[in-house]
Amino acid sequence: MMNKDENNREQRLLAYLRGEMAEEDSKQFEEEIAADEEYAQRLERLLLGEEMGEVNAKTKQPETLSAEKQRAIVRRGKWKNRLSNAGFTIGLPFLAGVVLFFLNGWVGSLMHEDLYRVAKSMVNFTQPGVSVGGSGSQVGLLYGNISMELRERVGAEEKNAGRFESTNVLWNVNAGPKWPNGVREQKLYFRYPTDGEMGDTESRTSPAWTTMEKLPEGTVSQLAISFDRFLTYEEYYELVSRHVTSSGQDTVWFAVDTGIETKESQEGQLMLGPGKVWGFAERELNYGEPILVNGEGDRRMATYLNEMKYLSEQEGLTSDIGRSLLFRSDPQITERYNYMQQNGVRIYGAVLTGPTKELLKLKAERSITAALLGKVDWWNWDNPTVSGTHYTY
Repeated sequence: MMNKDENNREQRLLAYLRGEMAEEDSKQFEEEIAADEEYAQRLERLLLGEEMGEVNAKTKQPETLSAEKQRAIVRRGKWKNRLSNAGFTIGLPFLAGVVLFFLNGWVGSLMHEDLYRVAKSMVNFTQPGVSVGGSGSQVGLLYGNISMELRERVGAEEKNAGRFESTNVLWNVNAGPKWPNGVREQKLYFRYPTDGEMGDTESRTSPAWTTMEKLPEGTVSQLAISFDRFLTYEEYYELVSRHVTSSGQDTVWFAVDTGIETKESQEGQLMLGPGKVWGFAERELNYGEPILVNGEGDRRMATYLNEMKYLSEQEGLTSDIGRSLLFRSDPQITERYNYMQQNGVRIYGAVLTGPTKELLKLKAERSITAALLGKVDWWNWDNPTVSGTHYTY
């Protein structure tokens, strides 16, 4: 049995077929029929005569609509249904595509900012003497890529040391350094200070001093030195300046105590290199405003700790990137940050560069427990500021 609404609609259909509807009501009814696929199909069957016997029995008279009007109603219903289906089929994927496009760009750009900053800081903190240069990137959540040039100072010249590549597919990050020939050519090591005797310091310093004595006057060198105790920023520069003036050297990286060094090293073997040593290049930090050259130690240390705090807040991303630089081990960024928050930033080593004979004057400093010579180049200490090397990739 028909419910009340169906019966009412059936009566309107009969009135429409008998031509008893006013023109305005007739147009409204035609639009309702065209919008209802099931009812439009029923009207089509009626007009084609498939149900005409039933209708004629109800109307008690022959069908009054012209053949042209019948065809028009059928065409309108068919095309409206087709357009409705097509609009749904095309519109839904289009809308999804637009949403995905903006999501890819917006979320991708936010992720790119964090990815770049974390990668740059992790290279700075874990690779002695290496800094990040120019970079290129493709921003996206579905796929993103960052390629950064790695540089190291030898004298006054920045030399290419490789590249650091990072890609992300959604939140899955794959990153790692690309060293020339697959390995970093020069690794700089540091002696971590311990209580009591420091052991045989002669064997850890003599090779560097002997080589530097044999090098000619017109060369510049890269030198890693370690001390028998922890120093503040001011104490470090006071100690070095006793032997070498600021114009005769440039400190490009500090090795700092983070509380993890003794846990990761084997007993009695506290020579730490890339992947084990932790520190920072002060010139790679963002101070916000200009800062004095070789001054404002408290401000420099506060900026460094602030960046460590940021890395601890990005622990997942820091771990993904850090493992590629720390021989797949956990960077333990939160533990390091908490330790330095409590104990302060304590320096026990540094990477310096400058004229070879100037750096050799540090041989007289008795607190140096290890000295390793890095790269050596011909004199470039007086290079004009507009000089440099152009790399094509």
